Amino acid sequence: MPYRVVKQLYPAPSGSDPWWAQRNVYVAKLSGSGDQLWEFSTEASASAKMTELRDADSSGRLYKVIEV
Repeated sequence: MPYRVVKQLYPAPSGSDPWWAQRNVYVAKLSGSGDQLWEFSTEASASAKMTELRDADSSGRLYKVIEV
């Protein structure tokens, strides 16, 4: 099964956000953007890329690996 790296559509909530602002929407690629679709054959490869993308992202978004 392939694995895909996805990111939060909106950055993680701040301490001043209401409790219902969970931001649990994740996307692989935004329509019309220059984002690349990151898919891998192993979970380890996907996790390594997820860590690389998260560390390079200053927006505070969360990233995760899903099985597709």
